[in-house]
Amino acid sequence: MTWRHNRFIADGAGIAVVLAAVAGLAAFRQTYVEPPGWGAICAAAAPPLVCAPLQALGWLQYWYLWGAAALALGLAAFLTGRLPLAVAAVTLGAMAVLNYNATWGVLGAALGVWVWIRRGAG
Repeated sequence: MTWRHNRFIADGAGIAVVLAAVAGLAAFRQTYVEPPGWGAICAAAAPPLVCAPLQALGWLQYWYLWGAAALALGLAAFLTGRLPLAVAAVTLGAMAVLNYNATWGVLGAALGVWVWIRRGAG
């Protein structure tokens, strides 16, 4: 295998990770976060199991931890130049934007994309 072939596989895997994670979160939000009835269901004395990740998602969103984690990963990717960190930064940055943590999420994703592109230029 050539270097370019390995790069194509690594980039394809990274893109697949980003798309799968963002699609999964978007489907979860569409199914459980956006419908107004889930708030009342989760406030019940014995809420269904799906309410635990729903509450965690809201807690992470409220404290801006989606964006903070994306920014931290973006900075780590920028400082180390490692592709897995760049993919994680882009993934978490896109997920942060979906969860209304766009300010830090976009910065983290941008740093991840920068590393990802810069990696191919060398």
